[in-house]
Amino acid sequence: PDQAADFVRRTDCDALAIAIGTSHGAYKFTRKPTGDILAIERVKAIHERLPNTHLVMHGSSSVPQELLEIIRQFGGDMKETYGVPVEEIQTAIKFGVRKINIDTDIRLAMTGAVRKFLFENPSKFDPREYNKPARAAAKAVCVARYEAFGCAGQASRIKAVSLEFMAARYRSGELAQTVR
Repeated sequence: PDQAADFVRRTDCDALAIAIGTSHGAYKFTRKPTGDILAIERVKAIHERLPNTHLVMHGSSSVPQELLEIIRQFGGDMKETYGVPVEEIQTAIKFGVRKINIDTDIRLAMTGAVRKFLFENPSKFDPREYNKPARAAAKAVCVARYEAFGCAGQASRIKAVSLEFMAARYRSGELAQTVR
């Protein structure tokens, strides 16, 4: 928390990626998560010091077992692996996490859909055909995460503003970070 506060004080950044036990890629953890994956107390402590800094969780895919199974079922060789439990991410959101990177889950969904399509349609080779189920699988993961993270249906709340307007807000100090 002290390092995070010092960094934000010196840089006045808008968002800060924090080290709380996540890692990039599909091969995150070798055992099934039991509620102790994320350093939630660290998230709470950082948020206490930086109440209006958006915290970022890199490498936070949940690596759904059902997606791994689809890949394996259709010829993929995915080793046993586990991701960050959605429930732990939901807890972190309560303490200032505002950006969660879930690219691996999206790639797993797309890979499974492509493998399944090509297995079921061995004479097909056109990416325009197998990308349709891949996009649908990616969308399903995104919708599920939007709902789980409490941000589904909120796009209309975001209003477009000009670069000049935002620059003026920064110059005025209105968007300055609070460091305790």
